[in-house]
Amino acid sequence: MAAADKLGGYAAGFSELNTDTLVANVTDDYKLLDKDGKTYGKGDLPGYLAELRKLGDKMVITDVMVDGDQAWCKWQLGDIVGAGLITFGDEGVSQEQLFYV
Repeated sequence: MAAADKLGGYAAGFSELNTDTLVANVTDDYKLLDKDGKTYGKGDLPGYLAELRKLGDKMVITDVMVDGDQAWCKWQLGDIVGAGLITFGDEGVSQEQLFYV
């Protein structure tokens, strides 16, 4: 699958808060770096999304910008507004760093 398809699937997984879709579009060594300094791996995503579902039933992703193997987006879930810096390739998304208030 092409890198752009993997990025799109990753975005869909977060938009829908769908664990299966999200996990299918990340690499085995995937790391999600939360603003609190905590790092989540691929195996942590089901629990991470369960916590997000407590804040809302859908994440709205906008203002996506792609440059080579990196993407930047704005997102909102409930009252939380943030941004993510994403690294991706043909194997899937390998890393995202979150920023939010």
